[in-house]
Amino acid sequence: MSRPVVAIVPFGAKGRDAKAGGIGRQVARRLVERFAENPNVELRPVFLVAMPEAKSDAGYLVFGSTPDPDLAARYGESLGTTHTLTGLYREDPTGRAFAVSLVDVRTREVVAQNEIVVAPNELHRAEPALAAWLAEALGVPTPGLAPETANEPSYQAFLAGLEDETNATLLRAGNPSAADEARARAFNEYVAAIHLDPESLRAEDRLLVLAAESVERGDEDRAARSLEDVVESKPRSRRAHYMRAELLRHLGEANMAIVALEHAHALRPLRDVDVVVLAELYLAEGAPGQAASHLRRIAADSAEFGRAQELLGILAFGKGDQTAARAYFERAAANGRVGARAHLARVLIATGLRQDASRELDAVLSTAAADPDALAQARRLRLGLDRPELEAELERAGRAALSAEVSRLGEVRAAFERVLAFDPEIWEAHFGVGLAARRTEDFVAAAVSFRRALELAPEQPDVMHELGVALLASGSKADALGFLDSAAALRPGQAAYIADAGFAHLRAGDIGAARERLRIASTIDADDPLTRAYLAELERVEAASGKAN
Repeated sequence: MSRPVVAIVPFGAKGRDAKAGGIGRQVARRLVERFAENPNVELRPVFLVAMPEAKSDAGYLVFGSTPDPDLAARYGESLGTTHTLTGLYREDPTGRAFAVSLVDVRTREVVAQNEIVVAPNELHRAEPALAAWLAEALGVPTPGLAPETANEPSYQAFLAGLEDETNATLLRAGNPSAADEARARAFNEYVAAIHLDPESLRAEDRLLVLAAESVERGDEDRAARSLEDVVESKPRSRRAHYMRAELLRHLGEANMAIVALEHAHALRPLRDVDVVVLAELYLAEGAPGQAASHLRRIAADSAEFGRAQELLGILAFGKGDQTAARAYFERAAANGRVGARAHLARVLIATGLRQDASRELDAVLSTAAADPDALAQARRLRLGLDRPELEAELERAGRAALSAEVSRLGEVRAAFERVLAFDPEIWEAHFGVGLAARRTEDFVAAAVSFRRALELAPEQPDVMHELGVALLASGSKADALGFLDSAAALRPGQAAYIADAGFAHLRAGDIGAARERLRIASTIDADDPLTRAYLAELERVEAASGKAN
């Protein structure tokens, strides 16, 4: 006998307020999720485009959908199922209950009915009771029957979060502001569910999903604050600490990200790839000792060993220990780190071994799989080896592009072009051409040069920032956002970078994301004139829209 396949119609509801409708719809959704891993049966949700809300007798409201058997069977046919489950959640002076019916799609007849009475303060037990009845009616083994939370208040908050998540999805295309408000409520409701039952894994799961989506939605700060609330009541949640660290890192809050990652590490050792990320955060915060301590723990058989040795080499070279740096870089190169060869060439140049350095640079430039950063370093070192006078000219032109009189920018541009005639793939020269164009307010030409520089140096935050500014100035607001946000994350201590990202979100109409970024920028440097100007513009826009600051 083939396994049964059941269409689940969002349950209707009858109660005194809208909360009943959310309970009906989301308990039905939870049944689908509860049976998701059960190999003996498949549940498929029915998505209703509209859910009528009509007046009924005695001042009650009726929400959702409770179709008759014929319509229920047609829902099942549309999804290719053998059965359809419908239900009604009822709240009245006599109590609370779920009345459910299982319809055979082929015969269009009700084959099983039941009423699950909800005892006072026991709503969280209704869902597993419904699952047990459905499994029995279908003749299949029951799924796990533990409640998702330990008490009704936590379960109510959990269901409210699910409902607002659903509303945010439905509203996003037509009413983004209302969708954002629903999403904010979902964060708050999941946090409340966890506070009321710290052991509720399902509420934590949903909060972590929302948090992971926040990078795309532009509300990372909100997500990070929600996770901070979670770890206050659930300090041993490694997942919450880890996700919070990821968000803080994306926001440029390196020091707080370090603390969150260390908490996660204390609860369960991090993967080697995350240890390297932690070490890089320590380096960004000027703490080489802590970075080196973590990096030395990565074993030679780890996939991250080469990167760890490369970073240790950078640390040693920075301290002037060229012998140790060379040893680290050689181990990293032997482990397949092409970028370490560029660093090794730098050490060899510093120790006067120019021919050895040239061979290392040739190896980098001839490697098809070399990453852009390694190639960029190798090209710049090659310029210094072969044409030191051009490298000196590039340095002078770079300073002049930012400070020279506008009348001298033609000379500056000519210097960059001489460098590009030697090697057209030196990103600093393209960047300089872009800076010269930006100084004359030719933002379109500047953006073209910055794009080429970014192709050659994809992780260079200064290029990302300048490209974002040029795009914003030339009217390409949507394209500017991503570059400015990425630059701000890579330059977490620079208020101007974060403020520019905030202003871009303001220009795009995303007031919430703008406010979050400008708050961070103001915290870093409250006297930065650019940040203060953007905050004044934010206040003007909020006042004009009637939205509270």
